[in-house]
Amino acid sequence: METIVIVGGTGAQGGAVVQYLSATNKFNVLVLTRSTTSPPAKETAALPNTELIVSNASFGYDLEVFYKAAQQSQYAFINTDGFAVGEQAETYFGIRLFELSLKAGVKHFIYSGLDYNSKKSGYDPTLYVGHYEGKARVSEFMRAQPSSPMAWTVLNSGPYIEMLQELLLPEIGDDDVARFKLPIGHGAVPFIHLDDFARYVPWILEHPEESNGLILGIATAHVAGPELARAFTAVTTRHAEYIDEPNDKWVKAKFGHLPNGVDTKVGALSVRDPNSLLMTYGENFSNWWNLYKASADNRGLIQRDYAFLDRILPDRVKSVEDWMRKVDYDGTHRPVFKSEGRVRQPQSGH
Repeated sequence: METIVIVGGTGAQGGAVVQYLSATNKFNVLVLTRSTTSPPAKETAALPNTELIVSNASFGYDLEVFYKAAQQSQYAFINTDGFAVGEQAETYFGIRLFELSLKAGVKHFIYSGLDYNSKKSGYDPTLYVGHYEGKARVSEFMRAQPSSPMAWTVLNSGPYIEMLQELLLPEIGDDDVARFKLPIGHGAVPFIHLDDFARYVPWILEHPEESNGLILGIATAHVAGPELARAFTAVTTRHAEYIDEPNDKWVKAKFGHLPNGVDTKVGALSVRDPNSLLMTYGENFSNWWNLYKASADNRGLIQRDYAFLDRILPDRVKSVEDWMRKVDYDGTHRPVFKSEGRVRQPQSGH
């Protein structure tokens, strides 16, 4: 069994990766965590072939502890959390974790990234989303690095489809109609199913001839607003509607409860120096929806090669309706995010 060290392994995305890799019985999985007593950490520690590595960093990522773990590892999977550390720090730590992995002798480094949308759009300020840009700059740094002796891959994803159980939950009124009130306009969201996300990781490690130096964009499907309502009705037989909500109204409903409302800086719940933080939740998430308004029909800003993804995972979930059937979706709240420093969302309509 080979060893993989994972940063972000107790969060929603990293947790899915850890759970899948541990179940293969092909990997010893080392997971960095600040706490061994939190519920996500306890769940992780109970998995087979998994070991928690305690990080002592009060902020960011413990580079010394990571380096020691990386020296024991053939592989590294890195998912930093911009909502916990802020955009600037996420760029710094992503680059340093890459450098330390190379120094430690890691064979293959996988970085969980996001599309460089501002670059694609000619740096349009209305498409600047901090938690995308922080990761994208790390990917640009990696593009400039050789793919030997350490192989590397960037795994660009997008909103988890499981967010339909939390942040993107429909409102269910007294008339029992599920209303998906989201600012998608005529665009589409490139959702990714977390279970499938996890399965791309061993493919990357098992196929370095294809994955080394690759920026791999993954998604379940580009999902338009009306598709959500149609899929919900098809799965539950209950009536549903899509309502194109204005960006500012949606953002205020989701983040208006923060200490400074929508003007709260992203990362403010865990970063002590407010001068190191850049965007507010209002700015970040208004622009976040602009990305998807510009991504209709897989022909706009964010695109995916679904034929390639079908070749990698022929049995992946390929539509929002398929996912709803798989998880027996009924529009009720199920928590998704686990990471420290993240904003907890109100349970819309429940």
